Amino acid sequence: MGTTLRSIRDSLGLTRLTAHNRHGVSYSYLYEIEADKCTLKLETLEALISGYKVDPLLARHLRELRSAPAVLMPRERLRRRVTSNPDWMSHLDDLQERGVLAAYLDPFWNVLACNELFLSVMPGLEKTCSIAEWLFSPIAQEAWVDWEKEAAWNVAYDKAILGLYRESQQARDLVRHLGPNSEFRRMWASSVDVNYGRDSDSLLHVRHPPNNEIVSYWLSFAPMVEDMTILLATAIPKPYAGPRNPSTFESPTRATDTL
Repeated sequence: MGTTLRSIRDSLGLTRLTAHNRHGVSYSYLYEIEADKCTLKLETLEALISGYKVDPLLARHLRELRSAPAVLMPRERLRRRVTSNPDWMSHLDDLQERGVLAAYLDPFWNVLACNELFLSVMPGLEKTCSIAEWLFSPIAQEAWVDWEKEAAWNVAYDKAILGLYRESQQARDLVRHLGPNSEFRRMWASSVDVNYGRDSDSLLHVRHPPNNEIVSYWLSFAPMVEDMTILLATAIPKPYAGPRNPSTFESPTRATDTL
């Protein structure tokens, strides 16, 4: 909470003294809040949200940070729940036959089960079964045309999900694997944005080996259980509709960090 509030203040170019004019919280109290040395009262948090004029998604994130963390089953328990359901698993096969990429994911985008088409757009994903980790691998920067945009979106999503499920095993695993990655740290520090879902109009553009054919995909995510801890992700291929002349673009600098 403290680090997030300080990042918001810094992004607005405010000192603790000038921030007081925005929300009325004293310099000394704001220092204690940003250093996580006190329990933040709800009315104080609402004053900060109003004073900093944060967007609704960031306001939601701050309120979730003040609330108790949501409960999330460990990945393996969620995976067993998926793989033991014959109807869910046969649905993956049905979608494969229709040319639709499909996977069951947990909120951290860990793959619980998927069809072969889904794996085809993320070579090497089977090694970790974590899309968040895979996205910061060298092969991801070559396979996804808008890698910088996709990675930045994913980091903003990670912030929201880490806040909501911050006591989960998945949260600890994600921080352990991506915390040392310089590209991940750069994107984390460069923005205070958070998001909780993907715009349905935002297509994913993928370069397929071996001929580097580029395909756009329309993505959708549907909850399979009431608490939304298991999602069905589907991707339908569309004619390429990404950046013009992508074959002439240089690939982004390859990540050198070991995940």
